[in-house]
This record gives sequence, structure tokens and C-alpha cells, in this order.
Amino acid sequence: MGNDGAVGLSSPIKRRRDGRYVVRLDANARVVLANLAAQLPEALSSRDPMVRRLFPPAYTSDDQTAAERDYRELVDAALVNHHTRSLETLVATAEADSLSEEEFGAWLDAIGSLRLVLGTRIDVHEDMEAPDPQDPMAAEYQLFVFLGELQYLMVEILAEDLPDEGKPEGAL
Repeated sequence: MGNDGAVGLSSPIKRRRDGRYVVRLDANARVVLANLAAQLPEALSSRDPMVRRLFPPAYTSDDQTAAERDYRELVDAALVNHHTRSLETLVATAEADSLSEEEFGAWLDAIGSLRLVLGTRIDVHEDMEAPDPQDPMAAEYQLFVFLGELQYLMVEILAEDLPDEGKPEGAL
């Protein structure tokens, strides 16, 4: 126990000396991640409204619709390809004990995408409280929380490699 009374738990993610990342998740979590990641590419290609946060607008005012259309023509295919590759990597490596730096980055991208889509689906907002366990949305909300915690742990592991100068005070 630390000075604040909290029990120190070991992160399920570690970076090895050889640069690979060890990811210790239970089999159920891995299956859920793989299943979610396998479902999202279809929504990406069909431009399901749930994926709108993965395609943020560059131009939002009414007088810039032509610029937004041009922007969409330039970047949408690249965004779909990027998200799809990350999701495919997550599916392909969901059962792996360790990940390369590239695979780890793809996991982080895919988990971020899944979280954005799920947050859109359940209409997450800043002052939202956790739904009652009997609420039909409770399971999706817990999945949203799990993805956020996993994303946080992954970013923390990456932050360990940052130089001390310029690092913000306190933990991420």
C-alpha cells in the first residue's frame, strides 16, 4: 500500500527490453476486443452514423461546404484504410502474448476508434453518470469504461519512454 492507502496493482501491459509489449488480458477480454474490431470495418465502409466521430469535419460553417466536400474527397479513403488496418491488426493479434511496436500502435488506434464509436452509440457526455446495472445500456457503458482504461494503460506505457524534461508534473 502506498502512502495514500491505495493498493498498488501491476499493469497488464509491460514493455520488454527487446521493445515488444506484453499484454496480459484474460481470454474473454481478448474475444470481446477481436469481435468488436471485426465488426467495425463494415460500419466504416457503409459510413454508418455511429462512425461519424472517426471522420471529424475540417470545415464546419455553412459557407464552407465545398471546402468540406473537397477535404472529404482527399482524406476519407485514407482514414478508412488507416482504421481498417488497425482493426485488422487487433483481430489478427488479439490472442498474442506480445506485440511489436507497430502492432501495439495499431491496438491503441483500434481501441480508440472502438471507444469513439461506442461512446457515440451510447451518447456519452461529460456529466453522464454510470447507468443503473439493470439499464440495457449498462453493458455497453461498462465496455466503454474498459476500453478507456485499457487505452489509458497503453498511453501510460508509451509515456514511460518520454524524456523527463518537458514531462508534465504527476502521472498521466
